[in-house]
Amino acid sequence: MKEQIQSTFIDLTTIDAPSKNEGAISAYVTDRLEKLGLEVSKDQKGNVLGFLPGVGESILLNAHLDRVLPGKGHMPIIDGDVVKSDGTTNLGSDDTAGVTIILEALSKVQSEKITHPPLVIAFTVEEEIGLWGAKALDLTRHEVQRGIVYDNAFEAGTVVSRGAAYVAVDLELKGKSIHPGKDLSAGVNVIEIFRKADFPIGETDSGQTRINMGTLNSGTARNAVPDKLTAQSEIRSFLDESALAQTVDRFQRSFAQAAEKVGGTVTFTTKKLAVAYSVDPEEPLLKAYREVVERRGGKFEMKETFVASDANALRGERGLHVFTVSTGVFNEHSTEETVRLSDMELVTNDLVSLLELLGSR
Repeated sequence: MKEQIQSTFIDLTTIDAPSKNEGAISAYVTDRLEKLGLEVSKDQKGNVLGFLPGVGESILLNAHLDRVLPGKGHMPIIDGDVVKSDGTTNLGSDDTAGVTIILEALSKVQSEKITHPPLVIAFTVEEEIGLWGAKALDLTRHEVQRGIVYDNAFEAGTVVSRGAAYVAVDLELKGKSIHPGKDLSAGVNVIEIFRKADFPIGETDSGQTRINMGTLNSGTARNAVPDKLTAQSEIRSFLDESALAQTVDRFQRSFAQAAEKVGGTVTFTTKKLAVAYSVDPEEPLLKAYREVVERRGGKFEMKETFVASDANALRGERGLHVFTVSTGVFNEHSTEETVRLSDMELVTNDLVSLLELLGSR
């Protein structure tokens, strides 16, 4: 199986698939699903849906098609069991590893005529820029309430126990520009506003929240007091809705108070891109997955993550009983990104065993 996994993975990673430009990779997975005998469709958002009849309760299998930049012109390198980038782009294994696992599991199920539950395959778009594909996923033709998201989070096969909420906060500070050699009291320096803002950063709320300031832009010339500053920040948290709202308010209030003191203004644009969720270890599908892992002598593990995935949209927003199984990708979104072929093979075999187990009950 490892050879087939390698071939499919290389095929997928060498197809350019930045967010909002998933057409080529959508065509590839559509062709693969059709050749495997699935009924294939595309919803209005551009998500690729496949359906394979079976016995019992339907299962949703999900991975996303898009990837972050630098995400074009991938040249993956095989180094023994490890697949790595050539150093000029990320590898693209987030989430071609997940797509590969699903495709190769379907291939084995079909070729070996394994009895399985009805399968709904959802290859989503625009995950990396806000989970927009999963949020818009049209499942009206399919009665499915449970499933698995295959994406990177931890070591291969690890299940995500809790996923954090993700709030994007953009801010714009405005002051008044003057020549720095003249009367400084006539101007309002936005850098001074920023310096006086006592905003939380890093871990807060007893480790339940992480706040990051990702970009800062200000100034037009060396010899001008800057009158505008824009910043892109994010808040990731396991807190409940009320407590999270208080943290967001505290973050914003620190800038509003500083702007008032110095004489400037501040405006905010806030978007909640992901809803927090938690997984019940006693859910039947998760218990079946645990049984599969332990039958092969593996260690079943669950870990919480601040990293958002389609599970935040499918479970946190839409209420489906899904959980994320990690694909084993390391250093994702970077030029040092790697994945092991043996890890993808392990997760693929676990999925096949799970489907066989469910099909026998």
